Amino acid sequence: MKKALSFLLALVMLLSVFAACSDPSDDNGTNDTNAGGEVGDNTDSADDSDERSTKLEIPEDTYNDYEFVILTPTVVTYNYSLCDFDEPSDDPYENAIYERNVAVEEMLQIKISEQNGTLGEGTYNLFKTSVDANTGDYDICFNNMQYSCTATGAGLCYSIEELHYVDLDKAWWNEDCSEQLAIGGQHYMIAGDIALSDKECIWAVFFIKELITANNLENPYELVKNNQWTWDKMMEMATTAVYDANGNSKLDSGDTFGLCTHSENYAAMWQSAGLKLITIDEDGVPRMSWDTEEFVTVFEALAAIMGNAECVSPEDDKFISTALMQGQTLFGTEVVAHVRNYRENDHDFGILPFPKYSTDVETYNSYIAVSSCVMTVGLDNDELYRTSAITEALAAKGHEILTPVYYDGQLSSKFARDEESGEMLDIIFEHRSYDLGVFFDWGSAYSALKDYEASPATLAPKLTKKIGKEIENTFEKLDLVF
Repeated sequence: MKKALSFLLALVMLLSVFAACSDPSDDNGTNDTNAGGEVGDNTDSADDSDERSTKLEIPEDTYNDYEFVILTPTVVTYNYSLCDFDEPSDDPYENAIYERNVAVEEMLQIKISEQNGTLGEGTYNLFKTSVDANTGDYDICFNNMQYSCTATGAGLCYSIEELHYVDLDKAWWNEDCSEQLAIGGQHYMIAGDIALSDKECIWAVFFIKELITANNLENPYELVKNNQWTWDKMMEMATTAVYDANGNSKLDSGDTFGLCTHSENYAAMWQSAGLKLITIDEDGVPRMSWDTEEFVTVFEALAAIMGNAECVSPEDDKFISTALMQGQTLFGTEVVAHVRNYRENDHDFGILPFPKYSTDVETYNSYIAVSSCVMTVGLDNDELYRTSAITEALAAKGHEILTPVYYDGQLSSKFARDEESGEMLDIIFEHRSYDLGVFFDWGSAYSALKDYEASPATLAPKLTKKIGKEIENTFEKLDLVF
């Protein structure tokens, strides 16, 4: 069984030697890399925390200095999305990416390069232009969930099943992503140790320790460990911490809040209750799943929190960071990437998983934000065997070189302020929740439900037909049976 990223804490031994096989071009794609034996000491290694294979199985081919071009967004504060650097760096992330790429370049005799667009629309436009013109400008693309879904829904992407050597059962691919983003049993968007973005954009709760002490509140780490970290507990503590610092008898930017958050917290909350807008049925078909009494009950509870102007900040994502940096809020919800951004914070902080709706919820479920990047492959790529081999090698070497530097060497030890935060990160990464209804926004349901005054019971009957039709259109674009 998987146990999240705890396998990353031990530097997994990845032996990067290939299984010998014939040239895939000779057998029209029927070649099996397991059939040709092994070269060198390529023992399959799997530790107690992740039983999936770490044996790299790609052909022994090299590619004559082929330039493998990755399209990625430029970096923003909430998403580290780069995949290539030309020289060693003092920055641990950059240097790990550089070393990973050099290892793959030498292994396969290629050159890796990167092209950048703005996160979302800018990168999507570059990708779509290449596909529409059939120019093959990019071998693979990373973009945020919203625009990767737009590209997928427009029928611009290959199914990952067309990439012969990409094996989603291997330890370097994000299992939660693969399981929860499959459409019609096919994968068009994947994530894993090939890049950092899917780890950066996981929803978490930051808290200021001095406000815990000043208000004589319970230790939140112990609450998490004892299955007592719930919405009710968070709001009980948040209400206690509110302070009218400027004495004007109203809660504003000069005061201390209990909770600072923004609109993505809606999706984070219903997913922490184990609910989604869209779930996948046994046939792989996305189905509307928020037209239930349970969802209405949960939404009413989250609306009461999001609409609580006496404790919760106005919707302003910039103010979340300001408040945490200045010690003006007990809790702030944001993506894990901000651990790095708060490293110079004068106010000591900790990090927690998002609380459960109630103690009856089995696990702490961590929402994957829309800014999280996934990988897609455009229909203008005419060398899928080569692309699949290089992609698999990049992910495998990322598992060996990049992710341990990110998680063990930086995130949980350098940027986090205490040992407990490292333990909390294990929990945060353990159950990652992807909601196709949030990312595709079929029927504009997600857009409508990001409002504490929304009524799911009223909206559901109005949007059911529209949602079903838009899902059906997506299937038609992908040439799948609905």
